[in-house]
Amino acid sequence: MSSKKKGEFRVKSIISLSLMVIVILFAAGVYLYNSHKQTESSNISQDERAKIDELLVREHSYIAGKKDAKVTVVEFFDPACPACVRISPIVANLPERYLDQVRVVYRSLGYHQGSDIVLSLLEAAKEQGKFKEASAAFNSRFPSWFINNQVNTFIAWGVLEQSGVDIEAAKKFLDDNQNKVNKILQHNMEDATNLGITSTPTFFVNGIKIEQKDLISTIENEIAKIYENRE
Repeated sequence: MSSKKKGEFRVKSIISLSLMVIVILFAAGVYLYNSHKQTESSNISQDERAKIDELLVREHSYIAGKKDAKVTVVEFFDPACPACVRISPIVANLPERYLDQVRVVYRSLGYHQGSDIVLSLLEAAKEQGKFKEASAAFNSRFPSWFINNQVNTFIAWGVLEQSGVDIEAAKKFLDDNQNKVNKILQHNMEDATNLGITSTPTFFVNGIKIEQKDLISTIENEIAKIYENRE
């Protein structure tokens, strides 16, 4: 073999070896990250887990999907949060995407100016069994009712009506129950504070806080862990 060919062969071997090392290091990094996450989860005591579960799911929470699903996704959201609006179709589709295995618990937070108005309207919609429809309407029409970082109350009521909610019944409900609604919203804020939440959307999967980018992979890991080999 000529010296030139030997040199080319040596360069190719070095490149191949380098790529193998990179692949191995990447795999090792993924493994260590997952192991760290599992260790974090296992280090939580039963009492701590029970307290977290209590803070995550309240009696007044809206739950989409089967209540006995083994994978619980909790989203703390603000209807006036653009990031929440962007991911809303994915979140709304989770129970259907994973059939009876995943349920979604919605917890509302009023971080943006005027959000409490829309949150009150969503509570009125929930009273009529229309939370899903109203939430979808507010998400799809977001630019129309949230203008210059402010909620347009008149347009927000119009969006609620377009979602199929009985407006007169909604107005009466809020007239009679605004204090109760305010307590629900305050309760959500207190739970968020106790959980260390400072922004929306914030997700928990089976009691563990996760990054938004890891939502689907975490759900599927939980499904595989809980449901595999059960049939």
